[in-house]
Amino acid sequence: MIKYYNISQTIQAINNSSGVICIGTGRYLKRITEEFPEIAKRICVLADNDIHKQGQEYCFSSTKKVKIVSLSQAEMMVNNDMIVIIAVSQYYDILDQLKQFPNLNKLEWIIFRFLFALKSDQTALLKKIPDNLNLFDKQLIPKVIHYCWFGKNPIPDRYKEWMKSWKKFCPDYEIVEWNESNYDINKNQYMYQAYKAKKWGFVPDYARLDIIYKYGGIYLDTDVELVKNLDHLLYQKAFAGFESDKYVALGLGFGAQKGHPIIKEMLEQYEKMNFIKENGEMNLVPSPVFQTQVLLSHGLIQNGEFQTVEGMNIYPEKMFCAKSLSSRLIRCTDYTCSIHHYDASWQTDEIRNKVFSFEREMQEYYGNLV
Repeated sequence: MIKYYNISQTIQAINNSSGVICIGTGRYLKRITEEFPEIAKRICVLADNDIHKQGQEYCFSSTKKVKIVSLSQAEMMVNNDMIVIIAVSQYYDILDQLKQFPNLNKLEWIIFRFLFALKSDQTALLKKIPDNLNLFDKQLIPKVIHYCWFGKNPIPDRYKEWMKSWKKFCPDYEIVEWNESNYDINKNQYMYQAYKAKKWGFVPDYARLDIIYKYGGIYLDTDVELVKNLDHLLYQKAFAGFESDKYVALGLGFGAQKGHPIIKEMLEQYEKMNFIKENGEMNLVPSPVFQTQVLLSHGLIQNGEFQTVEGMNIYPEKMFCAKSLSSRLIRCTDYTCSIHHYDASWQTDEIRNKVFSFEREMQEYYGNLV
């Protein structure tokens, strides 16, 4: 049974239990050990699906080591008042597995990704943004909103609702749709391969860079909802935003004057890439990884703070990412321009439905905690 505790409630519940069964021995467990030592000291059983890890010992400290076991073995080690911590990113797969084990199934489950997300949200809201965003006296970015819609399928109604906000808050902007009828999908190998594979979420990754480089303006993914006018962003050479402390994501919304050199460099990166690897597998690395690589080569600091990189202003998460990538909760501030709804069009319907189901439960419980 999932319990949606906040951080203090989690610590209290764990202290009142007879111990913790932690599922997952990767980066989340490392974070628990570093950031929540009071919880780490209560972990007495470690389980992992990786057979190469099973049988090894995880070292919490010089005095505490715990042997890693399988879920089947963990099932035999249950006490009735223990708590299960799910310390993996793909938590929904573990939830399905736990239902197969009666002893584990009857315990309380805490998904630690959610708690890390709440902590991250609190930090993101504290990032500072300059009061004056009009960095030049004249407008450099044209009043045009570009978006891409490839695949010839109808735009879903939920997207149409979000897109209505573009005209509502930017009524004097030209809005341009790019699709197969007015854009050559054959001009880049990565894009063409993604198109042939019908991975529509990856097809615009090259096109949006190409379009903004040639024409200038603002690009928005179709799952972006505006909450204010964007005129104050037009008096700069280029802008983009963090979706976390680590990654800058152009899909949140970005803009530039035509011919901006950083956009050109990001374009050239895609000229060297294939979407289909030599072994036939798809390259499903999300675009923020590639965009951030370019910015890092020019001095980007991965701290989620406002900074200028080669003439592109990078804004904190709360500017264009009011819906947290981590917690999926919406936190609008006075600075917020848009909400990226992270519709995850590249995922299978099964995974999307699972994620959105938990998202709704999280919003119901955690919505007012931050």
